[in-house]
Amino acid sequence: MVKNVYPDYNGRKFNIEFQDKITLYDTNWDGGTKNTYKFISADGSIKELNIPAPWINNIEGQTIEITEKFLIIRHSYFCGHDMGITIFGSTKYAPKWLTE
Repeated sequence: MVKNVYPDYNGRKFNIEFQDKITLYDTNWDGGTKNTYKFISADGSIKELNIPAPWINNIEGQTIEITEKFLIIRHSYFCGHDMGITIFGSTKYAPKWLTE
């Protein structure tokens, strides 16, 4: 699944978190730190979050609800170091995603 979302990722750092909401942060490069977010639906389609320029970025700091319809996959860099992939899913539907 991750290879479909981030085909160039060759790392081995993966985390899975189940929670009801996620706050989007570090969506633009700042001091070597950045997060990219992609959404994968239950049918396998992938959507990328298009981030505007920092001075008009209305996405930074937004909190969104995680539903059963999709997973959020975040690729993180901190001070220029690849911190890996984190997969976020809804707590209510954790058993469904873990079995499929």
